[in-house]
Amino acid sequence: MMSEVREALEGCELILLIADAKKKWDREDAFVLDLAKKAGTPVFLLLNKIDLLADKSKLLPLIAQFQTLHDFKEIVPISALKKKGLDELLSCVLKALPNGPRYFPEDQITDQPVRFMAAELIREHVLMQTHEEVPHAVSVLIEQFEEGARLTRIAAVIFCEREGQKAILLGKGGQMLKKIGTAARLDIEKMVGTKVFLELFVKIKAGWRDSRNFVEELDWRRQLQQMGGPPEGEQ
Repeated sequence: MMSEVREALEGCELILLIADAKKKWDREDAFVLDLAKKAGTPVFLLLNKIDLLADKSKLLPLIAQFQTLHDFKEIVPISALKKKGLDELLSCVLKALPNGPRYFPEDQITDQPVRFMAAELIREHVLMQTHEEVPHAVSVLIEQFEEGARLTRIAAVIFCEREGQKAILLGKGGQMLKKIGTAARLDIEKMVGTKVFLELFVKIKAGWRDSRNFVEELDWRRQLQQMGGPPEGEQ
């Protein structure tokens, strides 16, 4: 698995490494940075959660501290939750990436089907609403996606690894899951241009990240083929 990660990183034009500005750099962070170093690819360090720094004067010394760890191409302070620094990040990324041929029409921003972008929006709101209570060991699988002229019906499963995580995702009386669903539904409606009926379910799948078959099942190209869509590369 580690060799596959290295190969993937070596194929990148740019690596974005996220660090928690409030958390002490630990062995896991060092391990990820080491992988990035071995890839020989330019690395941006994103210092996240700067909104939680009570003393803003500590930001510059913090950046200086991280500069000793690696020759980062850029160190960009951001707050993903408060959406601070994201415009600067986008600008830096666009400057760093080489120009390439246009593969899609100008008004097409992604090659991923809408149903799988919906899964990413749901996962985004899981992480935003639960903050640090639920780790990033959460995946979302769309089980139903029916588009109509006025209404899009979606059923999705949120997979977590432990019973305690499921309890957090559900919340007291199901309130947390309702909150996640409402926020995700509003964003999906903006994307698809219709009203959305969204059903969310939470299931436990222990160790799903170590299951190659399950991880492959999450891949949208594989799912599209299973649903009878065109093989990759065909229109």
